Amino acid sequence: MTTNNIPYFIYLDSKIVGAARQIVTFFNNGIFPIENTVILIKKYKHKSAKIIEQVFKQGGISYRFVKAADLDALTSGIIFYPFNAQSNCRAVANRRLTHIFITHGESNKIASVKPIIRIYDHIITAGQAGIERFLANKIFNCYDVNSGRLVKMGDTFIGRTGLASVGQGKKTIFYAPTWEGGIELENYSSLSYTNEVANCMKHFSKQYDVNTVLIKPHPNTGHRCREYNQYLISLVELLLSEGLKIVLFKPHITIPFHIVWRLKRKGVVFESELNKYYAVLGFCDISAIETQFLNEQIYYYIFCSKIHKSYLLGLKVANYYKTHAIEFTQSELPNRISEIDFNELKEYLIDNSCLNIPISERINYLLNNLHDYAEYI
Repeated sequence: MTTNNIPYFIYLDSKIVGAARQIVTFFNNGIFPIENTVILIKKYKHKSAKIIEQVFKQGGISYRFVKAADLDALTSGIIFYPFNAQSNCRAVANRRLTHIFITHGESNKIASVKPIIRIYDHIITAGQAGIERFLANKIFNCYDVNSGRLVKMGDTFIGRTGLASVGQGKKTIFYAPTWEGGIELENYSSLSYTNEVANCMKHFSKQYDVNTVLIKPHPNTGHRCREYNQYLISLVELLLSEGLKIVLFKPHITIPFHIVWRLKRKGVVFESELNKYYAVLGFCDISAIETQFLNEQIYYYIFCSKIHKSYLLGLKVANYYKTHAIEFTQSELPNRISEIDFNELKEYLIDNSCLNIPISERINYLLNNLHDYAEYI
């Protein structure tokens, strides 16, 4: 059965340019058909609107800016939501459409279990961990699970690091810190712990005999607190002073040109593609990057606060976190990689039922397995 005749929409309510770039990756990865999908962008009088428009233009992706009345006028189709926003509540009021929350990654952040998620017809999760996270926080119940409201889609929407497969290309230590969050309560970033992160990179670069650190910051870094861009610069300069070579992922960097020029003079390499590098070891915060590491078989350590580490250790599958969750101010660093614990966590977080389905056929697979679509197919 095919669902190609159904119009697809992706709804975006954000002034953050990085959010638009994250949506583009869905098309780059072949998840959504570019000829049958339109991005609906909430209309704002904001300077970022033209930049967001340009992001989709460059990607050859159809888009239009919309108001509430435009959403009401839609007569059929499916709207996918990668981000939670207050205006999503207004969008789901159009019951002629079906509303599916796909997320833009899978993580243990508190934002993953906000009650607003209940407004959607269906919610996508990578695996069993996501379902149990919703149940534990009383966002959904067993009826929602049994009725097919929650759907496991494996690695479909978790994103990619952009790195080469392990063992192919130049070896690096890969650090992908998250941003500072929309509010301080949702700040999981390790960037402000510059000295601690630098000491960690120095320690493991010696242990693994790797002299290059590749840094891919979150695209929203510095959006709420500009000093997080300065933390990034300070970290780079500190690592350089330790004799390490630094590679920065250019598309996610928002620092002044004169600083870029200064860093280049010091030997920092700015890259727009990461596919000529691979990670000997990864570092991240509590974020969707963790699931990408698991999916790409990159062993990793995760930076977190003492409170957040306690949360991780309380999860059903937590053995990996006992040795691989590093508290921000932790002085003694772990040195054991457990393949068994890694694989156990991977199976818990990422369901493998879609493994043999080509990424370009996953949307059809999803819709063909939802009860709502008898009228369409």
